[in-house]
Amino acid sequence: MMIPIISDLLSQPGVMVGMGLGLCIGFFARGSLFSDNGTTDFSDNSGEQEELDEDDEGWDEDGFLAAGSGEYKLVLVVRSDLKMGKGKAAAQCSHATLKAYKQLQQKSKRLLRAWEMNGQPKVVVKVEDEGSLLDLASQGREVGLTVSLIQDAGRTQVTPGSRTVLAIGPGPVHLLDQITGHLKLY
Repeated sequence: MMIPIISDLLSQPGVMVGMGLGLCIGFFARGSLFSDNGTTDFSDNSGEQEELDEDDEGWDEDGFLAAGSGEYKLVLVVRSDLKMGKGKAAAQCSHATLKAYKQLQQKSKRLLRAWEMNGQPKVVVKVEDEGSLLDLASQGREVGLTVSLIQDAGRTQVTPGSRTVLAIGPGPVHLLDQITGHLKLY
């Protein structure tokens, strides 16, 4: 029932003219509201906006490059012997992800940007004990990857100071797979 109404409306000359005018106005308004690279320019000409626009060059509306290569990822390694609940493990993985992001922001903005532009892939795997977790951390450091080890405050499910999750990366997939490729998904 709705389709005949829409087709009747579209057959009216006034509707088509209105749609055409709307498109033209939108096109010309975009030229005056947007900067050359398509980002909104509401800056006060302080120079800060120009810097942000350069940083966002090549990103689509979701903040990712559609043609990303997927060559970078972050691996989160969870200790299974602690028997953390799903929510607890998720919170610890979130802590590890944020710590890794902050570390890489200081260490290599180019690598961080490459990971971001590829959708920030993350893989969660498990190990049996703390010793295995520490061995992986050591291996990651040896090859130059960012390593972020999380110790719990011990307010809920685990003993204070327990090492719960290790984030390795973000980094090149081929390096991460050499270190964590044998581990099972969490």
